[in-house]
Amino acid sequence: MALVALGSPVLAQQQTAALRIVVVEGEDAVNIIQQKTAVRPVVEVRDRNNLPVPGAIVTFSIEGGKAATFGGASTLTVATNAAGQAAVTGLTPSAAGAFQIQVSAAFQGQVATATIAQTNVMTAAQAAAASAATSSGGSAGSTGGGAGAAGGGGGGMSATTIGVVGAAVAGGAVAATQIGKKDEEEQPGAKNIFSGSFAGTTSETVIARNTGQACTISRSVNVTTTLRLETNEPSNVSGDLEMNGTSTVTATNCVSIVPSNAIGGSLHVSGSQASVRGTDSRTNITNGANGEVITATQTLGFDGSISGNTATGTLKFEVKATSTGGGGGPVDNLQTGLFSITLTKS
Repeated sequence: MALVALGSPVLAQQQTAALRIVVVEGEDAVNIIQQKTAVRPVVEVRDRNNLPVPGAIVTFSIEGGKAATFGGASTLTVATNAAGQAAVTGLTPSAAGAFQIQVSAAFQGQVATATIAQTNVMTAAQAAAASAATSSGGSAGSTGGGAGAAGGGGGGMSATTIGVVGAAVAGGAVAATQIGKKDEEEQPGAKNIFSGSFAGTTSETVIARNTGQACTISRSVNVTTTLRLETNEPSNVSGDLEMNGTSTVTATNCVSIVPSNAIGGSLHVSGSQASVRGTDSRTNITNGANGEVITATQTLGFDGSISGNTATGTLKFEVKATSTGGGGGPVDNLQTGLFSITLTKS
């Protein structure tokens, strides 16, 4: 689910050997304009000994100033905290397309610069598709060599290990279920459209099979759901249910994770108004940046009913992902969620 940029640090360009900037979060992120959500960049300033630098002045600038703003401004200046990190606040996407955030850090006469690349899309479905393309290209996994060096924390689970599975969940099976909806104009027979939104949580477990080490992730999800019925009669109901939204980490003991990403999918439902059901399972296989093969399967299930202008039921969400080979070793991931939904007729 995920979506969109992995948490494994990406070493950015530096102007001097004495001071450098490491991008911790936000590189290659995909932001959703409709939902006004964005992956906030987080950087860490380090000295010549690779130690964090507290009190450095960091300036973030959006190139051109049109693709996004920091709460209406094109620049944002932040001082690094005790861990040497500075985080962006108020990043709001405004125009679709790729853009760059220029970063500069100054400390005791030393200066370093970096560039963070992000992309804005209009919808969550487009975000999932963009994330899948990034994952297939190898950039959704941990950056070559860097993640392995970051390993060892959090009970021995390396950033590579967690990042590999995160790529599958955020950009693999979830995106594979985006089969492309048709709007009402394209479906003259679709007379009944029910829509609504829900919020909830998913639970996730990541296990390294070689060592037995495990970590957990809790994610908060906010999802819009649409039920489009081609047939809506007491004894004959048929149509498609689609969900699109965002997923944000709220608690974890993993080393490196996807901080936020798109969540979505669709499935065919059928039955009667008293019992409408459907299930869909799709598998996506991608290659990670370190040579690992990631196999992810997303399963959606709906069980509900229709009464007048209201459709109610439960929606089950599950993603199973496995990575083999590469620097991360064999890893299993399981993410689940069960949600109660209420949809009203448009």
